Amino acid sequence: MQLRPMRSWIHHSRGKVLRQAVTGRRELGGLYEDMLTRQGFEGRDAYLYRRAEPTAWKHAEEGAANRTYDGQLVEPTDRTRPDGGPLRLFHHPALAVSVSRRGANMPFSVRNVDGDELYFVHEGTGTFYTEFGPIPYEPGDYILLPKGVTYRIRPSGPVNYFLVVESAEELGFADTGVLGRRAPFDPGLLYIPSPELDELGDGRDERGTWPVRLKIRDGYASLVYDADPIDVEGWSGDLFPFKLNIRDYRPVMSDRIHVMPSAYAVFATSTFMVGNFLPRPFETAPDAAVFPPYHRNVDYDEFTFFHGGTVLGMPIAPATMALVPQGLHHGLPAEVQAQVTGRLKPGDRIDTEVVFVDTTVPLTPTPEAEAAQRHAEQESGAPTAPVGDWM
Repeated sequence: MQLRPMRSWIHHSRGKVLRQAVTGRRELGGLYEDMLTRQGFEGRDAYLYRRAEPTAWKHAEEGAANRTYDGQLVEPTDRTRPDGGPLRLFHHPALAVSVSRRGANMPFSVRNVDGDELYFVHEGTGTFYTEFGPIPYEPGDYILLPKGVTYRIRPSGPVNYFLVVESAEELGFADTGVLGRRAPFDPGLLYIPSPELDELGDGRDERGTWPVRLKIRDGYASLVYDADPIDVEGWSGDLFPFKLNIRDYRPVMSDRIHVMPSAYAVFATSTFMVGNFLPRPFETAPDAAVFPPYHRNVDYDEFTFFHGGTVLGMPIAPATMALVPQGLHHGLPAEVQAQVTGRLKPGDRIDTEVVFVDTTVPLTPTPEAEAAQRHAEQESGAPTAPVGDWM
């Protein structure tokens, strides 16, 4: 058993503070709780209790602003062209976040030799046809395609929307630690493909040959075959593509204290994690806070993608994205918190479905991402809180 490093137990308090952080905020008498963290939510932290709401700035310049994006404005070439591809929106040397909206069968196959690919299905149904066998997809699926695996996508219809996370480092499952082997999901629920030859003969070009589009050294090159490169009749080993649906993920919950986002990580590398905020009950203990404090995650950029549900009963456009650069304040506005807590009833639940990517290396938005940004929200910090910030 591998033990986690021992945490620091040297803590000091000065001035007016809560006896237990994140609980009993009604005792603050109008002060706002503000969390400053290192290493995401796993390292050292400090809780500051201030008079003014820390996200209520009057104006933020471009480099100091939290950002939201309208994902419906993103137009990858694969939406209208069978030979098109995904559109990169955010990236750093070891990570890229893209969107694919494939509207027709691929007349080619793909093999990424730069890294692993994780597809999250926001809209659409169909099949990822891989060397290991077909993987049917539906909304809520994560499909992990390891580096070097050949595949092509066969959608059932023209409306599809994938969030694509590409990792130069091998992408594995996040460490669930003391939760054990069967929580927050049972690995027996993974969908593992079985070999099945493609009788429809997809993947051919107009000449009747089978091209394979290689993603290599951050560029593309093609190999062309006279036979289908997806012709495997059997496989064995511990390296394979698979899928997991968010309905099979059971969030960690506590009735007495707000659980921080790192508890919801699903996949991870040494520099970033991918996770999800999913429906759950509100905390109901008398002194529990149903929202996280305002916070500054000084070592992580936080990217969020809104998949479904509402924002505490308020509608939000599907495929809304947000990016909070590391070190910038974010949190749900106090006015909205008061409105929500004022109408909460026993048994009420959060119905939100959000995918997040937290990364220690800052993300650079592409011009295509910036074209979809909602610029008006820079005038105040409150509206630009990431779509998962109430979780």
